[in-house]
Parts: sequence; structure tokens; C-alpha cells
Amino acid sequence: MKHIKMNIFKKVALAIVFCTLFLNGFSQIGFLKTQGTSIVNANGENVILRGAGLGGWMLQEGYMMQTGGFAGTQYQLKNKISELIGVEGMEEFYDAWLTNYCTKADVDSIASWGFNSIRLPMHYNLFTLPIEDEPVKGKDTWLNRGFEMVDNLLSWCAENEIYLILDLHAAPGGQGKNADISDYNPNKPSLWESDENKRKTIALWKNLAERYANEPWIGGYDLINEPNWDFENSGNQNGCNCNQNKPLWDLYQQTITAIRTVDPNHIIIVEGNCWGNNYNGLPKLKNWDNNLVVSFHKYWNHNNQASIGGMINQRNSQNVPFWLGESGENSNTWFANAINLVERNNIGWAWWPYKKIDSTSGNLSATKTQGYQKLLNYWGSGGTKPSEVQAKQWLLEQAEMLKIENCTINYDVNDAMFRQAQGDKKALPFKNHTVPGTIFASDYDLGANGFAYYDTDTADYHVSTDEYIAWNQGYAYRNDGVDIENCKDETTNGYNVGWTEKGEWMIYTINVDSTASYTFDFRYAANGAGGKFHLQCNEFPVSKVHSLPSTGGWANWNTYTIDQLVLEKGTHQLKLFIDNAGFNINYLKLHSPVSKSQINPEFINLRTDKTGNFIQVIGNIGFDQTNQLSVSDFEVKVNNVNSEIKTLNYDSNNENAILIELSNEVINADKVNLSLINKQLLSVYGNYFPHFTDSPVQNNAPVWVVLPAKIEAENFTFNNGFEIEVCTDKGEGHNLSYAAPKKYADYQIYVNEAGNYPIQYRLASQNSGSFETQLIHNNEQTTLHSVSASTGGWQSWQTISRNASLPEGKSTLRIFVLQGEFNLNWFQFDQKTAISNTLLSKENFSISQINNNKELLIISRGKQQESYQIKCFDIIGNQVFIENIDFNFQTSVKLKNTPKNQGLHIIVITNNNISEIHKIQVF
Repeated sequence: MKHIKMNIFKKVALAIVFCTLFLNGFSQIGFLKTQGTSIVNANGENVILRGAGLGGWMLQEGYMMQTGGFAGTQYQLKNKISELIGVEGMEEFYDAWLTNYCTKADVDSIASWGFNSIRLPMHYNLFTLPIEDEPVKGKDTWLNRGFEMVDNLLSWCAENEIYLILDLHAAPGGQGKNADISDYNPNKPSLWESDENKRKTIALWKNLAERYANEPWIGGYDLINEPNWDFENSGNQNGCNCNQNKPLWDLYQQTITAIRTVDPNHIIIVEGNCWGNNYNGLPKLKNWDNNLVVSFHKYWNHNNQASIGGMINQRNSQNVPFWLGESGENSNTWFANAINLVERNNIGWAWWPYKKIDSTSGNLSATKTQGYQKLLNYWGSGGTKPSEVQAKQWLLEQAEMLKIENCTINYDVNDAMFRQAQGDKKALPFKNHTVPGTIFASDYDLGANGFAYYDTDTADYHVSTDEYIAWNQGYAYRNDGVDIENCKDETTNGYNVGWTEKGEWMIYTINVDSTASYTFDFRYAANGAGGKFHLQCNEFPVSKVHSLPSTGGWANWNTYTIDQLVLEKGTHQLKLFIDNAGFNINYLKLHSPVSKSQINPEFINLRTDKTGNFIQVIGNIGFDQTNQLSVSDFEVKVNNVNSEIKTLNYDSNNENAILIELSNEVINADKVNLSLINKQLLSVYGNYFPHFTDSPVQNNAPVWVVLPAKIEAENFTFNNGFEIEVCTDKGEGHNLSYAAPKKYADYQIYVNEAGNYPIQYRLASQNSGSFETQLIHNNEQTTLHSVSASTGGWQSWQTISRNASLPEGKSTLRIFVLQGEFNLNWFQFDQKTAISNTLLSKENFSISQINNNKELLIISRGKQQESYQIKCFDIIGNQVFIENIDFNFQTSVKLKNTPKNQGLHIIVITNNNISEIHKIQVF
């Protein structure tokens, strides 16, 4: 057997590195060890491994090469390349690939971003020959290339003081039916079907262990990546149903024994069947060795405690550390939440993959060349075959793009994995945006959903929900929930934001050169009319809501211009808010500044505050606050009825605003209009703001759910720690999930009449989750009752009933988690009486119920036949139905359409002469 020892020059280089570290005081770090359920260094200090996974370097999986449709495994891709450019050409391409993918500059960058380890996925064929090619059966030929690559990588890791974990990603013969992962060829004996492949696997690990036994920057040996094999004819080819997994445990034990004959120092890592998730039959690991770690993998499932609950139980039972050896391929939201979850449980991680062609989810993205795309087109669809010279050039060009200097750093991914995962989610600048200047829509700030942007779809949980979610529907540029696609407008950074939805927004940190009024160009494309947007600066409106006309197509770009957008000098957060969906966005351009004194005063926003106590009147420039105000200057109407103004003052916090305090607060369902009468309002420059009459006021008052009613769990007013997921319960929709202890969600409720109310909760829990329902009324907090549930599954729903004594008026209802985890779909307050009505006027109509089907009877007190329009709205102002009817004197009409949901509804009856409003409760 030919045994290749470490190159003497590499030994000298490593010796120099370690001597330097010793002189600098790092010798105490030593080897990583296990201590109970923790990984510790030589000083006994807890170590959470934060690793970059070098997927795609030594082993190319088809999806990473974009060849999955015709060459999923590496050997298939090599055959495709050899057919085009010959075996020598293929080897030249792979030599360039292996040389360029990972260099010292890569490792320097990995360390600088915050990683403290690297997981190296190894293909055995870089270290030894396949058993079919061995000159002498039962003997091993050792190859220099793989060992030299590890030597180089280890020296770079040592210089950066980060650990290197060796991972046998493709074992001799292949370890799973999921062939891409391990380069498995079903026409040859697998690892599990060949004693010779098993023997070679053990010999390879013994060789590696002997070579690196005394290297402290080797963090551990990950013996076999993601075994997925049905050892027991269990009906699942990937081994997820196996009960014992004996061949896997036996091979691990034999390998550990062999390693310990040459290396007593390093951690050894084992992975379960079923891609590292089936640990059935696992023996007591302490009987094997006292320095073992168990690795599990986590993809596309929920990031709640339950998602790792089985691993935590195994960890506690075995009293050994568990490590998330591989995860990734999802959104930034998922990354931050998953990393936060496992680190809270003292579990380290390694992310997959570090680098990939055209990747938004890796730390680096290697640009796909036009030539490589032509090769993919040829292989995939059978187009024109390129010449050997041309094909080889295209392949080498793509290999050249792997060099870190040719790659794009995905800063948003790194930000999510490190800053956001540690709980800092606020918006930070992504690009340096100066005003005057152009801001591309896709260059919004770094940060979490709800902080730097808001989008309705932010991650993929299809393993848990069976529903795939494309968080970025354009699959381009960035890895957040914002949907970004390639753009071909004349002026572009290459991308535009698309698939906009009502209520979504993005923040851009801007540096404004001077206080001025700017012309604002909004570059957009819309297939139809109806899209609306407005701008805010530091959460304060600086524009009206603007309606966008159609441009005739999603890629037909037009410019919508706003004059007189006033910005102050300094650094600000500019928010682009989508008031109504239906347009793509390329860029925002602010230019042609003029002095504020030269613009015409105008009102740009009328809105209530979040309490419903005040109306804010906002101008584009400041008001002359020496000009005295009187409550008679304005007229407020709530639901077409005059409402008294309590006080009227200039806003001391913003010279562009006037505050109107109302004598009676409004609720979210109220229609509010405002008129400026009698008064001439002066600007700070001495010119007048225009009058306005019955202008609609944006109602930001809280939604007070009038009881009795059914409340969907996701309709909270404040959320501290829950997440929203797709629900499979009747009616579908969404539910709250990831219920961890001390998390809570608040809901604003209004009780017309104090009393005892029955409550029903719709819950699901695989284990036993519990919460208490708290009530905050007049600043006093009480506990109404507690609820616990164990329904046998995260989407197995049950209804649990309780009772609560509720005071009259407004309160905050809080769902406070005692023990995780559970899912909450909705909760419902019931009342014995079926329907009640409170009339705001009784002059012409009365409303009553005629049966138990929520049908309404409207009785007219009119004196002649007249036509009326009946409108019905729910508590938050959504129109439920509209119907035209004819009344005769003292006759009744049964409506064809009636409210289908419970809670407070508003009935509006109008014709040319009469307008009446009736409140009804539907149960």
C-alpha cells in the first residue's frame, strides 16, 4: 500500500503557523473537546461553531451546477463534459475549478465575516481510487490532490484561527439513494452493498486521522454526510422509516475504533440516516467513545423549538453535544431565525453552501457566463453542438468566475446570519444613497422583515407545510422577502422590484446634501391602472398618495413625476409605501433642488394618530406658528356627523403639522372627513395653504374588535415573538406558530356590556403547549384563565372552551405563552343572545332578525314607495355587500345578501333624501 505523507514544505509551513500562535498566546486553545452536551476548547470555554460549508468545491451536485435536469451527479456531468472536450479537457476544467473555488483570500473573507469554522465536504476520489480501479484488490492507492487541498486549507484556517471540520460527503460507492449528494452510481455497488467500499472508507479515515492527529485547528471528523438508505426494506428508500439502522451504527463503530488507534485527540461526528435525521437504534455513544458529537441537518421546516425537539431529547438522553452540521438554501428571514434558534439551545451550525453559480442564498455568488449558459442550453434542449475548442473555452471561463475577486458578495446573507441572528434587526444602509441622485428600488436597506422592508412572503417552510413559498419570486439579486427580477430598462442596476402587494414597503437610508424641494421621478411599469404609493421620511409623510396609470405592460417603463418633495439636509430613512398593488419599480430619482421658499404650500396628508384621539394635518412645508388657531377653523365629520374638536394646536415636534384633538375618539371603522373653513393658514414663507372641504382622513385608529366576535390569531395589534404560517384548518388562512415561553400577542377588544363570556380557542400542538389569557384594562393586568393543548400534530386542530368575566369598555387581550409550543388559528367570544342592534337613528327604519340564518329584516316607516341603497361594512371598513331595494309604506324587505361573519357590522341606508347608519351585532 502506497502511503502519501504530508509534504515536508507543508509541514514546515504549518509548524511556523503554530509556533507563531504559541508565541502570541493562542496555544491554550488546543483541541476542541466534548464536555457533557457542550463543545469546549482547551480552557473549558463553551464553543458555538459557526461554519461555512464549502459545498460545490470537491463535489459538484447537479442543482449547484444548474445541470440537475440532465446530469444530477458529478460522474454524469463529467461524462457530459468528456463527450464534448475529451477526458483531458474535462480534467483541465476540474483542475481549474478546484484551484479557483477556495483560496486563502476566501478563507480570510470567511473569517472576517464572523465564521469560526469551515466544513469541508470531501469526495473520496480526490484521495484514493474507486475499488473498481485499484490495481490490487484490497489495497489502497492514495492520491496527492485531495491531501494537498486539505493541507492548504488547514494552513489558511490556522492563520485565521478558525477550525476545519473534515466531512466525507461522497464515501466510496456512495452512501445514499439521493444520488447527487454522494455521487452515487446505481450501476456500481454502493457503500452499503460492498464490504470493500466499507473497508476503503475506514482506511481513508484512518489515513486522514493519522495525518492530522496533532493539528489543533482541525475541529473534528464528520464521518459520513447524510446517509440515506433503506437498510430494513421499510418502504422508504432514504431510510426515514428504519427502526434500527444497524449497518450504519456498525460502520461508525468500526471507523471510530480505527481512528482512535492513531488519533486520540479530535472530536468525531456521526450523522443519522434519512439525511441526518433518523437516529432510531442509536447505541449509547459513551460506550463507543467519550469525544463524540451528533450532527443533524435542517432544511425548509419551521424554526420553532419543536422543530429541534427530537434532537434536544436525543442530546439529553445521550449526554453528548449536537451540531447542526448543514442547513441553508432558504431566505434571510429563515437563516436568522434558524441560527437564533439553535444558538439559544447551545448548538453550533455550518451553512450550505458558501459559494454557488448565480446564488442569492450563498455568501458568494459566481456569475454565470454566457458561454456556460449556452452549454446548459445545448445539454438541456439539444441545440447546436459547440466545437471542442469553444466548449472548453466556455468551461474554463466559468471556472475563472469562481475566483473570489470575480464573485459577488451577498452582504444581505451575511448580515442575516450574523447581525440579525443575534437579534439586531434594524435597518442599515445597503448602498450609499445621496440626494440629489438615483436610488434603485432593489437597493433597499439591510435588515429584517418589518424593519428594513415589509413583504407578505419571507421564507419557505414546505417540509412542515407541504406548500412551497418563493420568498423572492424573481429569484434575483437579494435573498429577502422582497420580490426582485432582472430589468432591461434603459437606466438600471440590472434589477427591479416586482409582484408588489398592498401594505408592503421598503426603506432607503439617504444622505441629503441640502434642505430643498426636489423633483421626484418614479420609474415604474404597470400592466393596468390602480397602483398607488406614497413616500415617508423618518416615518413622516412627505408626499400624497399617488395613483399610477397603466404603462401597457410589466416591462413597459414610464416615469411618473412629483414636484415639490421637500427633504431636510442630513441622513434620513426614506420609506416607499405600496398603498395599492399592481406595478413594478425600477428606481427613484430626486433631482433639481429649489429653495422651499419658492414652492406653493399644499396639504399632503390628513391622518388620525394610532390612538384615534388626534387628527394630524400635514403640509409640504412648515406653518407660520405665530398665526393663531381656533377650533372653529376646522370642521370634523365622523360617519357624516359633525364631531366636536377639543383642542387645536401646531405640532411642537414637526413644523409641517397641525394637531386636532377630538372630543370623542374614533375607531378604525369610522369614516372621517375634514374641512378647513374660515381660516387662512400661512406658511413660514408668508403664502397661504389652500382651503379644502370634506377631504377624507386616513384612519390609523386601532381596530377595536367589538365582542362578541371571532378573532383570527394573525390579526393581532402587537406581536412579541410569534410567527405566521399557512394553516390547513377549515377555512385555511394562517395561524400563529413558534410559541416559545414568555412570547405574547395582543388584541384590542371592546365590550359593550360587562358580563361572563364563553371563549373558544382553536389550537394545535404536537406536544403539550400552554398559555394564559391576560386582560389589561385601565392599566391593570389580570389573568382570565390558562389553556393547555396536546392534539397530536401541528396541524391537528381542536377547539377548547373557557369562560371569562369581562368589564365594559376597551381592553387589551394578551395571549401569553407559558410552555411551548402550540399553534393558534383563532379564538371566539360568544354570547347567549343571537343578534342585537344599536340604532344611531330611528326615524325611517328598524332592523331585526327573522331566523337563525343571519338574515336581516328591514322595516320601513316611509309614507310612499321609494328606492334605497343598502350597504353593509365590517368592523374594519370592508364592504360586505351592497343591495338596491324598494320600500312601500310600513312594509318589510328580506335582504338577499347578509353578513356571513360574526362581530360588529355597520348598515348604511341611503337615497337622495335620507342617510341612516345602524350598528348590528352578528353572532
